[in-house]
Amino acid sequence: MWLSRRPKNLNSPSKCRPRNAGARWGRWKRVLAGAAKAVLLCLSIAGLVLIIYHAWRFFHSPFFELKKVVIRGVSDTVVSEIRALTRLEPQRRINLLFLPESRIRETVLKHPRLESAAVTKILPNAVIIEATERKPTAIVASGALHLIDNEGYVLDTLTSLDKAPRELPFITGIEPDQIVLGRRIALPALGRALDLFECLRRTNPELAAQVSEVRIERDEGLTLILAGGVEVRLGVTDFRQSLPALELFFRKYPDLNSIEYLDLRFKDQIVYRLRDGGSTAVPPAGERTWDSNPAKREL
Repeated sequence: MWLSRRPKNLNSPSKCRPRNAGARWGRWKRVLAGAAKAVLLCLSIAGLVLIIYHAWRFFHSPFFELKKVVIRGVSDTVVSEIRALTRLEPQRRINLLFLPESRIRETVLKHPRLESAAVTKILPNAVIIEATERKPTAIVASGALHLIDNEGYVLDTLTSLDKAPRELPFITGIEPDQIVLGRRIALPALGRALDLFECLRRTNPELAAQVSEVRIERDEGLTLILAGGVEVRLGVTDFRQSLPALELFFRKYPDLNSIEYLDLRFKDQIVYRLRDGGSTAVPPAGERTWDSNPAKREL
């Protein structure tokens, strides 16, 4: 007699679960984890984009628009010219945050009268410009009248002789094509002429006040034209060695109207010519030589 098999317990959970059920659950977990990461990544990107957008809106907002420009260290005329040159005007809605200070400074220094400039941005909406103005020391007469400073930079062109400062001497003998507004006149003789002015102002202000013109000759020598038309020919020699003798000569002959010219181009002597009808205290007219070697002692 065959033994009958006992039926399997169909309700047993351990024996009714499929063999690959655990693998399927692991796959679902990985899918859900990947989806969660993707959602988080999308949310992060969206948040970052939102932050960037609002930051862009803030940086380009009227909060950083230029509202005030302060210019110091220069005359009122130059202040208005700097404003016109830079065009830093509140109504133009300039965003100060993205305007480099170096760019403002380069624009300011295009003004021919300025020697230096410093620019400071005061965020959110102010700019301070501190500039140094060049001072005119002479007038170059060459086709027109040009103001220059002590370094030979051309500062301005005068429209008439009436506008020329009377205290400034004239310099002649420079070709017009060498003169460019805002640039330095590259002529060694001009540098010597400016040094001569400065030396006279420091050592002998009275003689400096008598100088009306310095003429640059073809050989780049210098000739002083004093009040009354007296010529003092210095040539290309070092004028510092001739000035002491010149001062002593004028002590002996203080009447400039009696002198036609002085020639200081020779060593240890001054060749001079007296005019007719001069003072009775001077010798008759004619070219003479005065020994300048004793210039180191009293006449």
